[in-house]
Amino acid sequence: MRLYTKYHVALRTLIEIKHQLNIVVVGANDGKTNDPIYNFVMRRSGATNILLIEPNKPLLPYLQSNYSSHPSHQIANCAIGKEGTLTLYAVKQEVWSLFQPAYAKGWPSYRAATGITSAIKSHLEEALVRQNLVTDNAIDVLNVPAKELKTLLEELKWPTPIDVLQIDAEGYDDVVIYNSNLSYTRPKLIYFESSNMPKEKGKSLKNYLSKQWYNSYNLGRDTLAVDSRINPTCISLNLIMLIHSGVELIFRVIRKLSVVMKGLIGRREKEPT
Repeated sequence: MRLYTKYHVALRTLIEIKHQLNIVVVGANDGKTNDPIYNFVMRRSGATNILLIEPNKPLLPYLQSNYSSHPSHQIANCAIGKEGTLTLYAVKQEVWSLFQPAYAKGWPSYRAATGITSAIKSHLEEALVRQNLVTDNAIDVLNVPAKELKTLLEELKWPTPIDVLQIDAEGYDDVVIYNSNLSYTRPKLIYFESSNMPKEKGKSLKNYLSKQWYNSYNLGRDTLAVDSRINPTCISLNLIMLIHSGVELIFRVIRKLSVVMKGLIGRREKEPT
């Protein structure tokens, strides 16, 4: 039996309630490879509007190609952050094919290298060193326009509030959230990569989200924040999250019991009769 992640359960619940979702993805990359929302959106292309924000210009053709059949998608080439210019550190295009970590097996040759683009230089350097690449010869510096999310949505006349905000900013996710104007955009779900943030930053971000009336759920490398205000949609979402946590616990217990039973049966079969 397949147990969906909390994120996918929340997405399915939300679209059942609202029937039409407005989705914003920050750090979209190519929009498809290793993206947790791609299949969900493409299977419901008539019931989703999606804004894909990607600051790394060479990725835009891949992003456009992967979403070409979606009737209500839009692409923005900028970063989300404080208004002005943001410096990003990226792997040089001539090095893309050399950066092929084990986790990227089967991915397009550009995907792993472009997936570590970050506003935090040390994050990129550490990833390159793990692949035995000389950092001085492998890093490009990109100066890209940065906007608060509210500013971008107003420029594009994108509908608000949004329903889903998905972020993959390689250690910069907290800054993206702080500049997403939550009181205005008010996403029901915020899904972000938390594993690349230092613990103190992660703790501060979760405290901030709590003050903004979000419940945070740890999903391993990622975090799902669910709007906890008192209204039927939010109550339904958080109730489903609690039920899913209970089901996860039952699955873990069943797996452990299964291992114990197999061990006991194996031991018994080895015992002389």
